[in-house]
Amino acid sequence: MSGTDLVSTETSTPQEFAAPQRAAARLRLGDRFSAVAEVEVTPAGLLAIGGMVGAILLGSAAVIRAARR
Repeated sequence: MSGTDLVSTETSTPQEFAAPQRAAARLRLGDRFSAVAEVEVTPAGLLAIGGMVGAILLGSAAVIRAARR
């Protein structure tokens, strides 16, 4: 894949979808604060994280509705 292509023309194998994906971020604010974050997760892990976030949002909506009554 060249640097200007947005869509890959290469086919993916099932092993590539099971391979862990990695991401890193570095944040620096001024001279005093800096933070570094790294994550490595599989596609199944991303689905699990998405499910947990969805459950938290649905649960918090129910708690807020009950608190208003």
